[in-house]
Amino acid sequence: MAPRTGFTTTRRGVALLALPLAAVIGACTACGPAAPQAESVQSSPSPSAEKPASPASSASPAPATTQVQAEAKKSAAGAESVEPTAAPKTTAPVAPAAPTASVAPLSSGAVAGATLSALPTAAASLSKQTSALYRAIEDGKPDAVRKAVKAGADLHAKDSSGRTPLMRAVIVGNAAICKHLLDAGSDPNAKDDYQESPFLRASASGMVSTLSAFLDKGADTRSTNRVGGTALSVAAENGQVGSVRALLKTDIPVDHVNDLGWTALHETIVLGQGTTNSITIARLLVTHGANPTLKDQTGSDAFTLAKERQQTQMLNMLVAASS
Repeated sequence: MAPRTGFTTTRRGVALLALPLAAVIGACTACGPAAPQAESVQSSPSPSAEKPASPASSASPAPATTQVQAEAKKSAAGAESVEPTAAPKTTAPVAPAAPTASVAPLSSGAVAGATLSALPTAAASLSKQTSALYRAIEDGKPDAVRKAVKAGADLHAKDSSGRTPLMRAVIVGNAAICKHLLDAGSDPNAKDDYQESPFLRASASGMVSTLSAFLDKGADTRSTNRVGGTALSVAAENGQVGSVRALLKTDIPVDHVNDLGWTALHETIVLGQGTTNSITIARLLVTHGANPTLKDQTGSDAFTLAKERQQTQMLNMLVAASS
């Protein structure tokens, strides 16, 4: 019996030793899945967790880079292309603009890139005959112009830019149509929304025959544009020798100062860049009484302006003409 008792005792001792070991193994088994589970949440976030991620997170530089790119796009292309929730564009319907070439205002004081509609966009307010007149002018068809005038087109009508048919004819540079409209009673002094008139525009464009016709019909030589420039001023700044010659035969003030503090002589030096035309215009102005010692708003006279711009021929001419 002793061997059996010994065997039983041995088994009981082993069993007693196994209990703590099982407890330890059980405890480790219980905590074992927790670590892998924590790793899976940390390394493989669900799609729903990625979307609300804050751009300010320091863990990843990607959101910050994206934000910088978005700001760069916003500054280059405007907020509309970056923010989908921006207010509806109000300029979209105007994008198609006019079907023909656009025309910029006179260079004096013109805003860079500014363009004006070449055809009236408010055609609904014009009569059928007047609309036909504008179309005939744009198409350069004198016969169609005469037909529209005879049919009763309004010569004093204005398009969406405040331009009369005569103003449109000057802009497209058709002297024959200008003459017909002038003879029919059009006003060469009628100003548009940019304070330009057919008279001022013809001078700036060098349409000498049309300019002379306007003068014969009583064009206002004291008329000024939106920066206070006369017909002589705009002719000088655009290098139009013929216009200057025609205007110097009138009572137009040769030393008129515009809102920028410049006379016609100042303008031909500053804007003419020492070209042959600008030197010729300066000589004509001085020989017709222009004062080269008058100073602009910076305190510079004609001599100083020419010297600062290294216009040697202009300077020599001024000295010779003034002596």
